[in-house]
Amino acid sequence: MCKLLVLSENQEEDTKDILEVFVKNFGLKNPDGWGIAFLDESTGLYHIKKVYNKDQKLLADALFHDLNEIKTKTLIAHLRKASIGRKCLENCHPFENRIGNHQFVFIHNGTVWPRKVLESKLFTHKPISNDPTDSELIFCYIMEVLEENRVNLNSWQDMIKELNEIILKIRSEALITKLNFVLADRNYVYCYNWNELQYSLMEENTKISTSKEKQSSHSKNGKIVVCSRPILENYSWNSIPQKSFLVLREGKIQYSSH
Repeated sequence: MCKLLVLSENQEEDTKDILEVFVKNFGLKNPDGWGIAFLDESTGLYHIKKVYNKDQKLLADALFHDLNEIKTKTLIAHLRKASIGRKCLENCHPFENRIGNHQFVFIHNGTVWPRKVLESKLFTHKPISNDPTDSELIFCYIMEVLEENRVNLNSWQDMIKELNEIILKIRSEALITKLNFVLADRNYVYCYNWNELQYSLMEENTKISTSKEKQSSHSKNGKIVVCSRPILENYSWNSIPQKSFLVLREGKIQYSSH
């Protein structure tokens, strides 16, 4: 059921290789639309690319078309296995929304239903799709609460406090199989682990082999990968405690519950 990836670094590097490894490992079982978001440091905004095709063989070509390199400090990727919401481009992750000029992107792995529980809470932030996923509805609800409560969007402490309250509210009113998600803005990446997310500090200096048999060296410091499952050999992986947050900023752990 869906797979997600986050890469956070302290310097801009080409992240295409790790994206190719992610797709190679998990794309076959998650064929219902793929997407990426990567931060442009010059503007502080995320560029988003989504692809969908009923023919899975064409997905990879579509995703990597014109992506000669992806130089960024922050990369977020998602491979969808559809559960709620039709299979279409609009329902692919990442989703994008704004509070004023403050941009957020969001990816999710899991199922929360019934949709009407979430839809009833939305007044300002509406889903783009006319048959929305539970994921986009969760995101809209988060935006709704953050804006209504005038949360300081630049404070990770205030954000964590409010996000935990939102999660408790969802848990009290909806049925949940999983609620693994990533919420990111220009400042921080908030990774919430329901039950499966793992991370690596990528301290070992090794090589990453891609589907095209390319290899690239990666530095020892200032690089963190979060993924639904370990995707790189020769790295140490750590489980994020269940029902808790890991907050990243430029290749460093800003906050962890343990």
